[in-house]
Amino acid sequence: MDIKNNEELIEALVKAAGAAFLSLKNSTKEHFYFYVFVFDEGLHPYISAWSYEALEKSIIEQQISDDDKSWWKWDCADSPYADYGYDEFFGKVSELLDNRASKLSDDELYEDEWKARIDFMEEAMKRLDASGLFGTGKERENVVINVEQVPPDDDGAEYNRALRLNPSSALLSEYLETCEKPENT
Repeated sequence: MDIKNNEELIEALVKAAGAAFLSLKNSTKEHFYFYVFVFDEGLHPYISAWSYEALEKSIIEQQISDDDKSWWKWDCADSPYADYGYDEFFGKVSELLDNRASKLSDDELYEDEWKARIDFMEEAMKRLDASGLFGTGKERENVVINVEQVPPDDDGAEYNRALRLNPSSALLSEYLETCEKPENT
């Protein structure tokens, strides 16, 4: 794929994810600590997020044990906001991804293109972070952002992305405890 098409896709990802995250923040008025861009075998990314209010409610409703609370806090799939705004905001992204996929073999799609899409999603999150969407200064230290693959990768890539995307903080350290660590750390 050429650079122009890649940049068009990154910009569409920024626009879609940014609109979805902003809509979520504005419509709920909750205190979010985790924003994640998720990529799964459906090959189309979507957002998920956790707020302290949603976490508390979910722990009660799902009867999460004390032992399981530490990973539940970061489980993007179990968030009530998983896939938030997909139908509303991700139409252009879906169109661009389908067009890219139509030109690739299955091997290309599930190898190089899979990695490229995750890289583009990481770049989109970097740009959204630089825009201040997730807060600035001390406020930003109280938020973790990442790009996750479902099912999780087992090579530590999620861990490394989190390190690249976030400032050092106690909250980031807590999140990293739930990630598969790279072998050489």
